[in-house]
Amino acid sequence: MSAPRDERGVALITVLLVVTVLTAIVARLSLSNEVWVRQVEGAAALAQADQVSRAAQQWVGLLLERDRNSFDGRTDLWARPIPPLPVGWGKLNGRVEDRQARFNLNNLVTGDGEVDPTAVERFQRLLRILGLNPAIADAAVDWIDPDQQPHGSGGAEDGLYQGRRPPYLAANRPFGDPAEVRLLRGVDSEAWRKLKPHIAALPEATGINLNTATPEVLAAAIPAWGSPNMALVKAEKWAERTNKQPFTDVQSFAAQALGRGGGQAPSGLTVQTNYFLVHTRANFGSVSRGLATLYHRTGGKARIVRHSTEIR
Repeated sequence: MSAPRDERGVALITVLLVVTVLTAIVARLSLSNEVWVRQVEGAAALAQADQVSRAAQQWVGLLLERDRNSFDGRTDLWARPIPPLPVGWGKLNGRVEDRQARFNLNNLVTGDGEVDPTAVERFQRLLRILGLNPAIADAAVDWIDPDQQPHGSGGAEDGLYQGRRPPYLAANRPFGDPAEVRLLRGVDSEAWRKLKPHIAALPEATGINLNTATPEVLAAAIPAWGSPNMALVKAEKWAERTNKQPFTDVQSFAAQALGRGGGQAPSGLTVQTNYFLVHTRANFGSVSRGLATLYHRTGGKARIVRHSTEIR
């Protein structure tokens, strides 16, 4: 009698084991299937977000081409933010930034490798306005220029950077991205936080658009306004004016902003912009795709210089 009972017990245990294994396999397959479905959905959402972002970038390019004003300001159509727009089962928003509202780091050294003293002085003044060490301008010059001779009191060449951990070399070329200043001597996270809204790295020397410049950049461009603090107060006042009523030419601004008799406008100021940075963000489900596109507009044509992904 005991043998059949033992056999039935073994059979029951075997059945339970088989059921347990099958349950585990089914659960694993279900989980794998769910993961696969989510991966497919995520890939589809990413592809959709990418297509929508690039389409929006092309649309903004056409908008820039159709802006035929002789001046650029914050009252222009391109300056209006793109509100959240429903696109299929997702949403899109964006904005266009006048990149010549900032100080162009690549103005510091000419295409011939010569230091531009006016640009260096302007950058030093901007640094003072931001409460930063003006010697950072010397390090920025050395980052671009081709020689190994430190510039000024704050210069830094390969010898200094090779002593860091990890070691690296000065680029000896124009800045490709403003974030490169984080590698400069004297620039820490706090300095980068202050500088970031006011600097750009454009492929060529550019003027500062007085209609769109940040007050700090505008104040740095006009030494006639006095000390950094006094200049910033004046720049903020003029920025309020230009936001609503941009100037159509530089000399009109100089006549009103540089004292009773007016005066000669500082070099490097303009009312026209050639470089714009277009930011778009497309959201589809849990996928968020940000894209930044630098446009160069000249001769009525807007050409894409580069794309970069913005991660949030």
